Amino acid sequence: MFTNQDAINEYYQIIDQRIGKTREGYMEKHHIIPKSLGGNNTKSNIVWLTAKDHFRCHQLLTSMTEGENKSKMWSGLWRMMNKQSRSQHRDHTFTPEEYEEARINHSINHSKRMSGKNNPFYGQSHREDTKVLMSERKKGKTYEEIMGNEKAAEMRQRRREEQLGLVKGPQKKVICPHCKQVGGQGIMKRWHFDKCKLA
Repeated sequence: MFTNQDAINEYYQIIDQRIGKTREGYMEKHHIIPKSLGGNNTKSNIVWLTAKDHFRCHQLLTSMTEGENKSKMWSGLWRMMNKQSRSQHRDHTFTPEEYEEARINHSINHSKRMSGKNNPFYGQSHREDTKVLMSERKKGKTYEEIMGNEKAAEMRQRRREEQLGLVKGPQKKVICPHCKQVGGQGIMKRWHFDKCKLA
């Protein structure tokens, strides 16, 4: 299940130091074998770690795994980092580099997991009345109100770069010959033309 012996050694060194010891101050419960990798809630699979050690163990799990399991571990680390902002007890602050690495890897792996037929919305589209409601909810609101400060800032930066010619602008619009829907080349190629429901 696990690869990368150096990471495995460091991981179990942290675990071994805490096994059988009582909780002292703020501690977090950690599944030695993660539940997503077949671990369970039995006492022998649970250890209490400091916030710093807990974070480090989840970092190490991303190095110890491969393929789909690595994807799960990046997702777990990313969720953990986002929960930290809602906790006032944690004594470990991650660096911008750690945050960026987790964000990128989580995004890449999530995109792979949700692509094609794995996506629960695959082959479907919103009803016209739903589209109208979605449009109404957005009217008169700022990007920050709709998508949050971080994503709004990313989108505004992208628009500035497009205007300066630093990145490619919006894709050329094309029309599906079957349903006559208009959209960017990438998304239209994915859902329309030969794959269109009316084809």
